[in-house]
Amino acid sequence: MTGPTSSAAFEALLGRRGGDLLILVDERLRIVRAGPEAASLAERGEASLSGMSLIAAFGSASLDAVARQVASSGEATSGEADLGRLGARQFAVDAVPLGAGGLVMSLHDITALRRIERVRRDFVANISHELRTPLTSIKLLAETLSSGTVDDAPTMRDFAIQIERETDHLAQLVDELLDLSMIESGETKLALEALDPEEIVAGTAERIGPVAERSDVRVARLPRPTDDARALADPARLGQALLNLAHNAVKYSHGGGEVRLGWEVIADRVRFTVADDGIGVADAHQGRIFERFYKVDRSRARARDADGDAEPLSGSAGLGLAIVRHIAEAHRGAAGLHSEEGVGSTFWIEVPRAGA
Repeated sequence: MTGPTSSAAFEALLGRRGGDLLILVDERLRIVRAGPEAASLAERGEASLSGMSLIAAFGSASLDAVARQVASSGEATSGEADLGRLGARQFAVDAVPLGAGGLVMSLHDITALRRIERVRRDFVANISHELRTPLTSIKLLAETLSSGTVDDAPTMRDFAIQIERETDHLAQLVDELLDLSMIESGETKLALEALDPEEIVAGTAERIGPVAERSDVRVARLPRPTDDARALADPARLGQALLNLAHNAVKYSHGGGEVRLGWEVIADRVRFTVADDGIGVADAHQGRIFERFYKVDRSRARARDADGDAEPLSGSAGLGLAIVRHIAEAHRGAAGLHSEEGVGSTFWIEVPRAGA
């Protein structure tokens, strides 16, 4: 790079913010120049970087390895390096040798891209697991029936019921995936109305009643607040979120337990609550429980059959609470919980107060 014009252009590129990071290195692989973005990444001043090795400045052996490969081969080289505090940011590195000796390194931040790739891999792994379990059960049950080894009507009926249960679980999984995808993409538009919170709570109690009765769980209503506030929300989506919370409360309640539904006004929001006396959520899980596919130990949830014996629930794919969070955020509200392991949980969703 020679001449005042090219030098000025390089200095402009070096000093810009928001683009790729540039680092100029001499033939001894010592830093000659580094811009403010690179200095910020190294948590050092720009002047103090001059003369430092790449490892000393950034603590990255992979970045140094790319530079050494260029120095030994004399050809442009690409690679990747983890930089920043505890290697929290990932960069694609392109290093080009200079005719006068040394090299220039360009670092492009790919942290978001790698995060998306991890999310995609986790999604594929989770959905594969969720599909494999019921499909395996259905296949084994169907093979047993078709082999003719079972010829008594009661056993065949039990097998048919199990197949139906697993099929329902698959249908629920597909419905939740499609629903979550539409909500996240913004394709579902909210039809906001000024709603009576008491009517929303009553509707949820009525819908969850039969499910709770089969699990020997009572459904109760908390006292109505004296405030005559209205909630600004989409009735269908808000009802869906509350029903998801109520289903969750029933699932993790003990036989003979109680699920309580209510609402209250908090500043410019209306908060709907679903409380139970169930197994609760350990502190270690509370920060992630609204993530998609995140599930607390499923074996701890129990339903009761017609004879009152405890049996494992088929469970969900861990999407119900993720849907609740996205519905809350679509309303510019929030969702959360207060829980104590072994004592119970109170889940809540907040939406704006009409007229606030």
